[in-house]
Amino acid sequence: MATFLTPELIQQAKRLIESAAQLEGFVPGEGSLTPRFTIVSEAPGRVEAETGHGFMGPAGQELNTWLAELDVTRDEIYMTGAVRARPFATLEGRKRDRKPTRAEENAFAPLLDAELAALPAANDLLVPLGNTGLQRLIGPGETVGNRHGQLFSSAIRYWQGDHYEWTQRQYRLFAMFHPSYTRRFPSKRALLAADLATLRQLL
Repeated sequence: MATFLTPELIQQAKRLIESAAQLEGFVPGEGSLTPRFTIVSEAPGRVEAETGHGFMGPAGQELNTWLAELDVTRDEIYMTGAVRARPFATLEGRKRDRKPTRAEENAFAPLLDAELAALPAANDLLVPLGNTGLQRLIGPGETVGNRHGQLFSSAIRYWQGDHYEWTQRQYRLFAMFHPSYTRRFPSKRALLAADLATLRQLL
């Protein structure tokens, strides 16, 4: 699958990962360059870091179910995220996934900024999955609990060296719970079904 990332940005990311003590694996954004929508998630997990592709583990199986309900294939979307390597912590000699830090989000911000700026105007629908993806786009005060299932237009944040600015461009956003979250909390299934039905109508 294709990527919006330039070789220079890919090399920059790989150098960053090599110099970090608790990051591993590189997972570039990939998919269609004219996507029906673009997923913006949090960070890769173990399976993704090993394979170099997004959503290949249990959350990816859940995502596949969602895409089938939407009648959309992976070849028709673009998948990216706030952080492009697996953040991990070591506990009792074993690596465990962890939430990325703000510093890690900032370090990888130029990659996401470049991808989203490259999206054609007709393909501007962003689907942030989980709070990290949503907050990376529109700020730390937002939550998927408040925003899920609603289509809205907004500028998004981009990294300007040492702080975030807002794009001049407006994007359409449709936030959803992360597949890992809906796997852990089956009580959210009814909300998920409603959100998928709304997104299918939008497509």
